[in-house]
Amino acid sequence: MKAMKYLCGLGFLALWSFSLCAQQAVSTTITPGNTSVAPAMTPMNTVYKKENIIPEKKPVPYAYIREADVMWAKDVWRAIDLRQRMNFPLRYPLSGKMSDGERYSLYGLLIEGIQTEEITPYAYVPNVGWKDPFSRRTTLQEVYIQAGGDSISQADGSIEVKYDGTNIRKFEVQEQWFFDKQHSVMKVRIIALAPVNYVTYNKLTFEEYDPPREMIPFIVYFPECRRLFATHSIYNANNDAQSISFDDLFFQRRFASTIIAESNVYGNRPLTSFKLGQDVLLEAEKLKNNLFIMEHDLWEY
Repeated sequence: MKAMKYLCGLGFLALWSFSLCAQQAVSTTITPGNTSVAPAMTPMNTVYKKENIIPEKKPVPYAYIREADVMWAKDVWRAIDLRQRMNFPLRYPLSGKMSDGERYSLYGLLIEGIQTEEITPYAYVPNVGWKDPFSRRTTLQEVYIQAGGDSISQADGSIEVKYDGTNIRKFEVQEQWFFDKQHSVMKVRIIALAPVNYVTYNKLTFEEYDPPREMIPFIVYFPECRRLFATHSIYNANNDAQSISFDDLFFQRRFASTIIAESNVYGNRPLTSFKLGQDVLLEAEKLKNNLFIMEHDLWEY
């Protein structure tokens, strides 16, 4: 009997303690007039967490190619006109960055990489041209001068240089097409990338150029840019949830371009040196078709 009373007392005590804890948990309401405690989690401006393009993302590495496996190769130079609608994601925003570094233009991202010394700029030597695009390194100051950057004096005596991408309307690309007999597939890899600046007047003599002259302020080694390209997304006009990186765009060939030169017996001369007007586009289409026929004929039985 005493044991039963003892057990009932313990049960009542446990029930009373549980109800007291529950009341204390419920009674943690905010007193009217007091401010609420800020949550520890930082609010997001989207309904999902972006995990595809992150600062830690690495580009897909290139497969190793032996010289013995390359049975055919051809160097091709292309022009990517940023005024074409398909290439708009590479052109905008024209200056600066959008959403605090969330999105850059291709030119702005290259300038950012040069400023942080992640990308090495090379000077375009007119006498050498694209025969050896990495013959001489250039500096950030020379890049700003060639690209038409504006220098602004600060209050502390320092000089800040801001780049302006409004005159960058085209990019030139050097790529190599080759047939890998080890995997029996035609491949292409971009070697060099260079913006083209349209100069409207001479800053020294104030002479206006009509039409504007094309000038290459610098050249970059494309494989060196891939890590920076892989961590920055481009704008998708049709779907904000399916953004891709700059590296994905070049790897998947999501850009419009026109062939401007091809390695040949004459020394890699551009098409404009022996063709005029519409004949330049027809010759570029002919070279493009030759690449297709080359791969197609390899599989003729």
